[in-house]
Amino acid sequence: MSSNEVDLLKWPDPLPGSWTAVVSPAADAEVTRYAVFDDGRPAGTVAVEFVVATPLAASYPVSARDRLVTPDAGAGAEALQLVSERILQMDPACRRLVRAVDEGDIAAIALGEAAGYRYVVDVDIPGRSLALLAAEPGWVMEASRYLDDVPTK
Repeated sequence: MSSNEVDLLKWPDPLPGSWTAVVSPAADAEVTRYAVFDDGRPAGTVAVEFVVATPLAASYPVSARDRLVTPDAGAGAEALQLVSERILQMDPACRRLVRAVDEGDIAAIALGEAAGYRYVVDVDIPGRSLALLAAEPGWVMEASRYLDDVPTK
């Protein structure tokens, strides 16, 4: 693997303790916003909402606990990774975090991959074509290895 490739089955190394995420005051009850800081310096904001409350709900087989995670333009991979880890720790029943970006937006896909997400599928919703990336906890990734062992009779 070259130095600019990402192992999509391995979560990125833990961030240093200087990285923190704080829930911002809610302007919208459906969306939780995290302000992310590195050593006290602002490092972007990441919005989190349940996928079932978004237009993406009709685009794939959604779980009730799936979250749509959307970093603002100033948030890098570290901010996305930190908030994603926090969500998975706070909600062990969450089986999937989803990052939706415009189809073909290579920079946004690369940012998601650097944060531990992997490209899954392109979908269409009214007015947009999107690439979906997912981050899943270890228990989901492990279970998917045994799909051939599912009884068929």
